[in-house]
Amino acid sequence: MMLKSKFLVLNFVLCLGLTLSNAQDTRDYDQLDPYNKSEFQNGQREYAKLVFYDYRGTNAFDVSFGAATLATGNTDNNNYGFYYRLGYKRHILDHFALGVSYNNYKLSYSLIDQEAIEIEQQLNSIDFNFEYIVLPYDEYTPFFYAGFGYNALDSFEVSSIKLQLGFGMEYIVTDKLGVRLFGEYNHSMDDDMEFLINDQDDDTIIRVGVGLNFYFGGSKEKERRLESIPTVIKSNLIEEE
Repeated sequence: MMLKSKFLVLNFVLCLGLTLSNAQDTRDYDQLDPYNKSEFQNGQREYAKLVFYDYRGTNAFDVSFGAATLATGNTDNNNYGFYYRLGYKRHILDHFALGVSYNNYKLSYSLIDQEAIEIEQQLNSIDFNFEYIVLPYDEYTPFFYAGFGYNALDSFEVSSIKLQLGFGMEYIVTDKLGVRLFGEYNHSMDDDMEFLINDQDDDTIIRVGVGLNFYFGGSKEKERRLESIPTVIKSNLIEEE
């Protein structure tokens, strides 16, 4: 009976040791700098990049809220209106992503020659963006994006093409969840024919917001990358530090 108890305790200790060693091995790259090319050799830099799949992932849904206003055009008394956004993006590389989003926002303004009349319009837009993430292996990173989209009145009876350019900052609160702040410049090319905004100029719309990125996916990509890195690298990481 005593021998059986000792055997069970020994098995428990061995299993616990293996579990802890494996857990440590999967996150050793947190202590490495994937941007330092001179520090790593024999694939260690690639191993450090695996942290991308812990902080983020290959896909993300985002929900954002903020405000929108007209910045230029034949308008006056431009006020901020409520703005929200629902989006999805797919990382084609660690630094680059393609995204699409639905945006709904309110504009409040008056025309220069009719200042006593306040106009309110509810607009929608579908945007397609190419995004660049500056520091994909860090918890805190700036990002930039640019693309094109379609503005439409809330009734969708009138629409126009627009271009947009934005930038912001993202902070990973916990694995797979990021908080983002952003500002966005939109140039609507709507006034050559039927116009959205009640003036006769191409219009610039500014949108700012705060939101959440919900990341998912990437486990298979992570496994493929890990398999392509020599196992001796992972076993020697702590010794080489």
